[in-house]
Amino acid sequence: MAGRVFGLDFGTTNSLLAIVQGETCIPLVDQTTGRPHPSVVWYRAGEVVVGRDAREYLDSADGSAPQGLLRSPKMSLRRDGPIHLEGKDIDPSDAVKEVLSFLRQDALIPRRGGGIPHQVDRVVMTIPVDFQGHQRRQLRDAARKAGLGIVQFVHEPVAALYAYLRALPDLRRQLAELENRVLLVFDWGGGTLDLTLCRMMGGTLMQIDSAGNNEIGGDVFDERLRNLVRTRHAEQHGVEDITAVEAPGMGAKLLARCEIAKIQLSSEDSEAQSVFVRDYARLEGAAGDLRVSLSRADIERESRTLVNRGLAMIDQMLEAARLDYNDVHLCLPTGGMVNMPAIRSGLVERFGRRVPRLPNGDRIIAEGAAWIAHDGLRLTLAKPIEVRVADGSGAGHYHTLIDKGLSMPVENQSVSAANSQFVCADPRNGVAVFEFVKPTRVGLVQAGEARETLCSLSVDVNPKTEPLFERLHCEVRLDHDYVAHVQIRSQGRGAVAEAEIHRLDFGLAMLPAPSESDTDGAATAAGLSPRAAKSQGTARIHGKAGAVAFRPNIVAFDGKTADLRHAVAGDVARIFWPAMFNPDAPERTRRQHEEAMYYTPCSVCGRNAYQIEVEGAGPKCGPRCFQQNARQRLAG
Repeated sequence: MAGRVFGLDFGTTNSLLAIVQGETCIPLVDQTTGRPHPSVVWYRAGEVVVGRDAREYLDSADGSAPQGLLRSPKMSLRRDGPIHLEGKDIDPSDAVKEVLSFLRQDALIPRRGGGIPHQVDRVVMTIPVDFQGHQRRQLRDAARKAGLGIVQFVHEPVAALYAYLRALPDLRRQLAELENRVLLVFDWGGGTLDLTLCRMMGGTLMQIDSAGNNEIGGDVFDERLRNLVRTRHAEQHGVEDITAVEAPGMGAKLLARCEIAKIQLSSEDSEAQSVFVRDYARLEGAAGDLRVSLSRADIERESRTLVNRGLAMIDQMLEAARLDYNDVHLCLPTGGMVNMPAIRSGLVERFGRRVPRLPNGDRIIAEGAAWIAHDGLRLTLAKPIEVRVADGSGAGHYHTLIDKGLSMPVENQSVSAANSQFVCADPRNGVAVFEFVKPTRVGLVQAGEARETLCSLSVDVNPKTEPLFERLHCEVRLDHDYVAHVQIRSQGRGAVAEAEIHRLDFGLAMLPAPSESDTDGAATAAGLSPRAAKSQGTARIHGKAGAVAFRPNIVAFDGKTADLRHAVAGDVARIFWPAMFNPDAPERTRRQHEEAMYYTPCSVCGRNAYQIEVEGAGPKCGPRCFQQNARQRLAG
């Protein structure tokens, strides 16, 4: 079975591999529990124990303190620096490698009921929506150490949604019925809450918006319950500072017990649970053992603010997208936390019957990744990358640098997504400014709609050259970690400016991508799909009240346009090309004429139009004032 691509959900609490065989997706669950493998690593006296055995040690009630345990290696990727554990410094990617290596080894064990062993070498790996480029790189590094190649990354909510849709009868018909419908995935797991708002467009699942919050994951709920249990135990036995007498390692054991109680109290038929930890405290008598009862009401009270914060993210996302609850065709709840009655009630209150119950909620993300691998689907760029350029309007316009629909690179590939020429329209300050943006929504974007700035780059140019002389080369490459590497080079001065863009939005083509023989050769060589290569263009910027924006000083140069002088500001053009402003010269625009007059100082008093408007005409100016005469001519 070597060479097949598996789906891998590397989770904060649990992890799982899955593979499609025929038309059936098989999750490689733990063969004892039938559930995903706990993402727990136990460094035990020179050996490493992972999964259920490590978790059972954490859960054991024999009184031993759980030393050397790491509950959530995935969360360590969000922090800088090594993990400090039992006097050792562990690189986060090494801790992650242990979980991934364990999953590979477990897959080699023959499955019960005649299942065959699986050699896992390549995977489609799911990630939270807020994982940035350096975290994806760390994941890839950890996978390499474990002997795994990551074909591509997929956001966890998107994988879950594809698994749900893939299970429906007649996928093509379902896609047609979902065209232009809005879908929401609400994925609340142990480490993060991830929301992804999508729209089906032309058979591609396009991400409208995504949001992630790693401060209200299920682990935070467990910590609140642990604090409640500690407080109750201290009150029962008259202990002033319970943490001061807590035995080493018992905080982690109590946290695990609280997690179990939370899961049990989230079921429909459980109203109360007892939390017990033997030899919890360094105290004599009954106070040494911890035994506290928790009710469902306790869970709801302690978690109310967290639940409200999580549900409020739905409202914020819909408001930003100018949608309401009725616009959402489906709300797909995934992750262990959505089983909590308060969370499910909040979702049903908003979306009614459009919130399905999932029998495979703990496996759906891994299964979605496996189906994506099996069906040969590729991520695409959901929103274009644009750059602000100058034109005769003053505000400028958005020039499409990389169009939506570009297929993202897979393992060990990079794509030259843009290789464009620009010229500097105003070199007087010695810099050319590039502002890279993306639209805030997907689909057909109107000219005046809002954009989000991805990054800004300034590259040195020769301030003594004329406008439009300094050529600027812009190259953008996309790597397999979905990072856009931007390089700007001024050809005259030779200066270079570089940056990385991490905040891209993706779509998932729900039907297999066309083969290379179906694509245009030139576009493919440039890293563009034919549709993307043919639809590059511009969108004019329209200002909004209260908006603050600089005037762009670059112009796209395709080597064909004969005269780009219309894009140069009028005051700059007057300095370098005064003949443009002779009465008989037709080439200047009205805007350039207005700018030239506005910024040209009066030959008598030396003030510009704004100063004269504020201060009034000087006593020596009179009818000879250039600015006054200029305004009168314009008014006439």
